[in-house]
Amino acid sequence: MKKVFATFVAIFVVFAGLYIAKPSKAATSKTKYVTASVLNVRSGPSTKFKVVTTVKKNHAVKVTQTTGSWDKVTVGSKTGWASSKYLTTKKPAAPKNLAAGLKTVGSNKQLILVTSNGKNTSIAEIRTFEKNSKGQWVSVLTTKGYIGKNGFASASNMSEGAKRAPIGKFTISTAFGRYKNPGTKMLYRKITSDDVWVDDPTSKLYNTWQSRKKTKGQWKSAENMNISAYTYGFVINYNTKRVPYKGSAIFFHIGSSYTLGCTATSQTNVVKILKWLDPKKKPVIIQTPIQELNKY
Repeated sequence: MKKVFATFVAIFVVFAGLYIAKPSKAATSKTKYVTASVLNVRSGPSTKFKVVTTVKKNHAVKVTQTTGSWDKVTVGSKTGWASSKYLTTKKPAAPKNLAAGLKTVGSNKQLILVTSNGKNTSIAEIRTFEKNSKGQWVSVLTTKGYIGKNGFASASNMSEGAKRAPIGKFTISTAFGRYKNPGTKMLYRKITSDDVWVDDPTSKLYNTWQSRKKTKGQWKSAENMNISAYTYGFVINYNTKRVPYKGSAIFFHIGSSYTLGCTATSQTNVVKILKWLDPKKKPVIIQTPIQELNKY
C-alpha cells in the first residue's frame, strides 16, 4: 500500500512540476477605437472607481486585458479600465474633407470653415484649409471654437444686439491687435486706447473703426477696441454696406466661451491663423450650421 501511495505521490509531483513549469500565456494586446463622444478611463473595472483620464471619439487605445465587460487600456502614459461597450476593433473612417465639395471657393486658396451643429448653439468647430499645387484643399488646423451666445443667424435675421453670429461667406482683409504684429501678412492695425468700433445704427459711421476723439458727437454708442478679447484677431467683413440694425463689429478674436456675435478660439490658435493668412491667397471665412454647408 505504501509503495502504491509513494508511486501516486511521485506521479503527482511530476505532473505538478510540469504544470508549474509551464509559463502562462501573455495577454495579446490589440488596438481598439473609442465610439463614445468622451470615454472615461477608470482606475478599476467598474464605475465605482475614479476617473484617471478621458479619451475622445475615434481615438485609438491599446487593450491588454479584458475582465467581464471592461478592457484594460493604455492611453499615452496612463493605464486604466474602460467599458468595452464603447470600444471597437473597427477602425473609423478617415474624417471627411469638408472643403473638398464646396463650389463657391474656386478662386480662393485659403479657407476658414466655422461650423456648428444647428443654429442655436454657441459651440463651433473651426477648420482651416489651403489649396495645394494640384488645386486640392488640404486641412491645416482643426480646433474648438465659439460663436454668438444665441448661435447663428442668417443675414435676413441678423440684428444689432441679437447675440448671434452671421451665417455666410465673408472676405478677410484687416488683422488687429493690442501689441505689435505677431507675424501676419495681412494688413495689420495696432489698437490704441482711442480706438472704438461704432455700433450705433443711427450713425453715419455705423459698423466702422474710428477714433474716439476725432468722431466725438457723431455716434451715441461704440465698442471699445482696447480689450483683452481683441489682443489679437481680424475683422470678418460682414455688413460692409453698413445697413442699419443688421449688426456690427463682427470679429474673429480670442475667447473661451460664447461671444456676442463674433467667432472666438484660444489665443494660440488665433495667432497661428494670423501667421498663416496670406492676402495673396484670397482667404475667406465661411460660417454655417454643418447641416447647411452644401449651400456653399
